[in-house]
Amino acid sequence: MASSGSRAACGCLCLPRASLAWLGAALLLLADWVLLRPALPRVSSLLVPGGLPLLRVWVVGLSRWAGLWLGARGVLRATAGTKSESGGVQGWLPSLEPLAAALGLALPGLALFRELSWWGGPRNADRTGLLHWGSRLDAFALSYAAALPAAALWHKLRSLWVRGSRGSSGDAVRRLLGCLGSEIRRLPLVLILLILSSLGEMAIPFFTGRFTDWILQDGTATAFTQNITLMSILTIASAVLEFVGDGIYNSTMGHLHSRLQGEVFRAVLRQETEFFQQNQTGAITSRITEDTSTLSESLTEKLSLLLWYLVRGLCLLGLMLWGSLSLTVVTLVVLPLLFLLPEKLGKWYQVLAAQVQESLAESSQVAIEVLSAMPTVRSFANEEGEAQKFRQKQQEMKALNQKEALAYAVNLWTTSVLLSTYPRVQKAVGSSEKIFEYLDRIPRCPASGVLTPSNLEGLVQFQDVSFAYPSRPDVPVLQGLTFTLRPGEVMALVGPNGSGKSTVAALLQNLYQPTGGKLLLDGKPLSQYEHRYLHQQVAAVGQEPVLFGRSFRENIAYGLMQKPTMEEVTDAAVESRAHNFISKLPQGYSTEVGEAGSQLSGGQRQAVALARALIRKPRVLILDDATSALDANNQLWVEQLLYQSPERCSRSVLLITQCLSLVEQADHILFLEGGTVCEAGTHQQLMKNKERYWTMVQAPGGLGAPE
Repeated sequence: MASSGSRAACGCLCLPRASLAWLGAALLLLADWVLLRPALPRVSSLLVPGGLPLLRVWVVGLSRWAGLWLGARGVLRATAGTKSESGGVQGWLPSLEPLAAALGLALPGLALFRELSWWGGPRNADRTGLLHWGSRLDAFALSYAAALPAAALWHKLRSLWVRGSRGSSGDAVRRLLGCLGSEIRRLPLVLILLILSSLGEMAIPFFTGRFTDWILQDGTATAFTQNITLMSILTIASAVLEFVGDGIYNSTMGHLHSRLQGEVFRAVLRQETEFFQQNQTGAITSRITEDTSTLSESLTEKLSLLLWYLVRGLCLLGLMLWGSLSLTVVTLVVLPLLFLLPEKLGKWYQVLAAQVQESLAESSQVAIEVLSAMPTVRSFANEEGEAQKFRQKQQEMKALNQKEALAYAVNLWTTSVLLSTYPRVQKAVGSSEKIFEYLDRIPRCPASGVLTPSNLEGLVQFQDVSFAYPSRPDVPVLQGLTFTLRPGEVMALVGPNGSGKSTVAALLQNLYQPTGGKLLLDGKPLSQYEHRYLHQQVAAVGQEPVLFGRSFRENIAYGLMQKPTMEEVTDAAVESRAHNFISKLPQGYSTEVGEAGSQLSGGQRQAVALARALIRKPRVLILDDATSALDANNQLWVEQLLYQSPERCSRSVLLITQCLSLVEQADHILFLEGGTVCEAGTHQQLMKNKERYWTMVQAPGGLGAPE
């Protein structure tokens, strides 16, 4: 009861406190009218001599700013508890402080601006007195009419840059500018050139009338020539400055695109193996290429136009203030609408833009998946099915594109003055969300270690290792696996499908981390070795090795820290029996293998992949069904390579294969089932036991079956 009573009392207190904001604002307005309006001019007249009217206006303005600022701070403190409770209060309360500044500085600034202008005619010492707001109600209202749009504009621009603020784009822009590195120093120069170009462009129509008056007054050809020459110089100078500024800006944004795309690609490459299993290749590719291109295009073209309009608008505003104060105030009254409408509609457009990018990524994935598996698609006669699936994705994207087009049209219509490019910049912000998500994602794999011993023996120890894939943590793949692979030995892993053989190979390559137990290499945890050093010493060849669309030489030397000589490449190819067919090609080792090695047979791909592993002279060699596509002669060659090569004593071999002739000569054979070792021994020992290994050898399609 006491607790509920407290909550009720709190609710009663909080409700009036929310209205304190409106009450405080009303009291500030009343104090400004009743107290500050009559008192400050009188005090300033006593302190400042009458011969300094401009100084008097500034004293009044600064005093007004100080008084209103103190009042605004008081309102903010009194309503601090209501900021998180009322979205409306939170929206306009922070603008009280810039409003106080605008009210205090608007008229003094305008007085100074007019005092410094000398084209308007002879100076009038009494001119600043007309701007005195203390004695006239219309001048008082005029100050608010000018200050309210300025405060709204400042609050809007500030909300775009303050970290964590609602609707803020500042973090995204700061991140993008951070990608420029040292080239960010060019942007102030671009802004200066843009301002000078805008001033020159705005000055041309402004001074045209004055030049005409001078010509009419003078009536000489010399005056006409001089003024036309000056106009020409202004025109040419403005165009040149704009050209130089645009060139520097576009060059800088081009560097930003390249650097950002490279950063995203490097961030993706750092992710753990599970990341690439959970995210489709097409989606990742779309983020790296499409999203960064969209973002770069928006920043290069649309943001440039936005800056162009903004700077010219400010220059035009200055000229309007110079020419007619009343017309300028009328214009400023509607200025906040130019920012409020894009803010609301821009969020809708930004969400739709993100959805379009997501849909584009999905459709790209369908295309990439199908094109990379065309033989399978054709063998199952599913061309029409895949085309229908792609059409379905296209229809989904078409619907989103129609909504995006509608949002763009509405935004363009509502912001056709000055801010027509704002929706496109909003789209760039929407496109950057996934980019920053990739950049900010922390890989779940441990960081690269530092161990790089000069002499690695190749002693592999699995000590009570358990493992489950992160996507299926409740399904154990390995359970308490323990074995030792010594240097110079060949250990064969056999067992039924799903017993964990390939998982052992993946763990030994440090593609995943054990969920339990220890995996040691020469007595040190595998994760403590430096990344590139580890994969120089531990090389693997799989059943379906992946080759890249490059030359044979580049594929064999792939990933080496030092570029090998042609002799070393050839020796590795000879050792794997890949040299036989490579040497017969017209371009030899410079021949392109096609995308993913598509121009090679399965056996040829395995031979090239074996050469890629052997050129590293690894201390640990993993063969995961790496001879399944080789013919009998090449399998016999691999058998000799494993068991009769002079380099046998210098490397440890983990062998996973269905070839009985390779298994029966292994130093140790482990029979895995359910992620545990059920049998261990030599071929003769296991055949003598007549248990699971013997059953597999004798079974049709087992190890003893001809390939």
